[in-house]
Amino acid sequence: MESSEAQEKHEPRATQKLTQKALLTRQRIMETAWRLFATKGYDQTTMREIAAEASCSLGLTYRYFASKEDLVLELYRWLVLQLEELIPLLPVTSIADRFHQLMHALLEVMTPHRLTLVALSGAALNPLSRAGVFGEEGMEVRHRARASYRLLVERARDIPRASQVEDLATILYGLQLALVLFWLQDLSPERRQTETLLQFIHELLERLRPLLRIPWIAHLLARFAHIVGPLLGSEG
Repeated sequence: MESSEAQEKHEPRATQKLTQKALLTRQRIMETAWRLFATKGYDQTTMREIAAEASCSLGLTYRYFASKEDLVLELYRWLVLQLEELIPLLPVTSIADRFHQLMHALLEVMTPHRLTLVALSGAALNPLSRAGVFGEEGMEVRHRARASYRLLVERARDIPRASQVEDLATILYGLQLALVLFWLQDLSPERRQTETLLQFIHELLERLRPLLRIPWIAHLLARFAHIVGPLLGSEG
């Protein structure tokens, strides 16, 4: 588990001065909101209902969260924190193996919130919504996620040349987002189609990794990462 210093570093500044009682209240409001999003739907849930279910006054609820969008962004921060905690625990194996193990662990952590994430799909994919995954408000989360994937690549057994680390971090983060979207839509028994897709991506990464030594393939990877990078939090 992450140290208290590291957790504090990633907490919004407004939460770092709260008392333990206030932190517990804030957590209860968050968990209540996520549960209501899953059972009632995001658009149908109101801040008043969240406050009532959390046994808080509406004023106190607004003190911690100014809107439903803030509660969604808090879920994104929680998810990227799980990513940051999981990656340092991965064994020093190939990039393909590390990504495969990470996705299994991450989807397991996300499973209790699957219905919440399904309910948020519309808002999450709306670039004009404050709750959008690719919106301005989510930029901090995307930066942190890419930094985590950079660590995944840098600590792999088959680390590529330095100029390709950032490109691979971008590609892997994009794969994670695509996999999560597929997983949310997967209605097959025990999400077997998701497992099949994970196996396919693992094989693909294993086969493609040696090809990065070929200049024209490395150039294509760099071009693709340059195109999608800004959407995924790249500063380059």
